[in-house]
Amino acid sequence: MFILQFIPDFVFHLILLAGLLGLAASFVLSYIPFISQYRLPIQIAASILIVIGVYMEGAISNNAEWEARVAELKLQVAKAEADSANANTKLTEALANNQAKITVTQETTKKAIQKSATVINQTCKINDISIKLYNQAVKGGTK
Repeated sequence: MFILQFIPDFVFHLILLAGLLGLAASFVLSYIPFISQYRLPIQIAASILIVIGVYMEGAISNNAEWEARVAELKLQVAKAEADSANANTKLTEALANNQAKITVTQETTKKAIQKSATVINQTCKINDISIKLYNQAVKGGTK
């Protein structure tokens, strides 16, 4: 409830206490002659204060429960963020390792092709060396 943000909790505790004391006072003070005529209005006002106080006590309790749930969920989110950062670090490292392997394989394949370029270019046919080099490049690198 929005009113709980503006008014401190102890005010509602005092309202409930005032209602209970007013109700008790209306029964005790009914024996005094000039106060006994105000017994009914005091009981009505005290009953209204009790109802408001009990309602607001429930609202305070409910608000505290929701705040506890929010705090628990914030902890879970913080843990998930930490786990996510850890997983991202591992993923970045794995991608860097894979990229390094691919780069090494590509360089090796380029050098092998350059070494055997004369054999490959002697005829217009695709010879076994070029097929073998191509297969090595495909196996060691990307799929």
